[in-house]
Amino acid sequence: MKAVNLIPGEHRQGAGSLTGRSGGGALIVLGMVAGLAVLILMYGSASHQISNQKGQAAALSAQAEVIKARTGQLAPYTSFVSMANSRTQTVAQLVQARFDWSHALHELGRVMPVDTALATLHGAVGPASTTGASSTVAAPAAGGTPASSTPAGSVPVFTLTGCATNQATVAQALQRLKLMDGASEVQLQSSTQSGASSAGASASSSGGGCGSGASFSAQVVFAGLPSGPVPTVSSGGASTAAAHSAGSHEQVSAQGKAAPR
Repeated sequence: MKAVNLIPGEHRQGAGSLTGRSGGGALIVLGMVAGLAVLILMYGSASHQISNQKGQAAALSAQAEVIKARTGQLAPYTSFVSMANSRTQTVAQLVQARFDWSHALHELGRVMPVDTALATLHGAVGPASTTGASSTVAAPAAGGTPASSTPAGSVPVFTLTGCATNQATVAQALQRLKLMDGASEVQLQSSTQSGASSAGASASSSGGGCGSGASFSAQVVFAGLPSGPVPTVSSGGASTAAAHSAGSHEQVSAQGKAAPR
């Protein structure tokens, strides 16, 4: 017996198609649903990332506020360190711009011969072009380099008068004055022998005569002070200045006679 298909022909034409009579509409709907699901998944993932990043930003903001508060508490210490550094640099500048008069007097007493006596001694500082002129202390400008009684580049000078037993002792005194630490030049201004030489030299009570010895006047010029900029001092380092030990200083008599070493 032969089988007969009773389905009409228009219906049999799309019987094996996935879309049937929809003509592909089902596939379009399925694609839209799949795309919408992907979009929803992407939106959820992005929203989760945004929430996490917002939480991290809030945590960082809180840490920044804590650090800022701690920094505000440390501000006085920072100001103190800055002030200490500024004062240390100021002291270093003043040390570099000063002349050690105490050490110079120590050197003078060390080198003077035993047969000499000082009548007068005058120390002064001034510009290199006018040695012997006294310096003046200027008020420091606000925020500028501190003023010093011995400005940078000035030249310290000793002007002295005294007595010696004879002219040979005067010459010896001039030679020994050149041995003073920092002395660059020794100039004899005058030397006078009065009468016969005696065993010792002594200044009169008025300081104006040397009896029968030789009276002399000399000038000792020291090396000029540094005129360059003073090096800065770091906060962690300790500033060092050239200092001479007080040690055992020679004693100078009322007439100015120094006991030699």
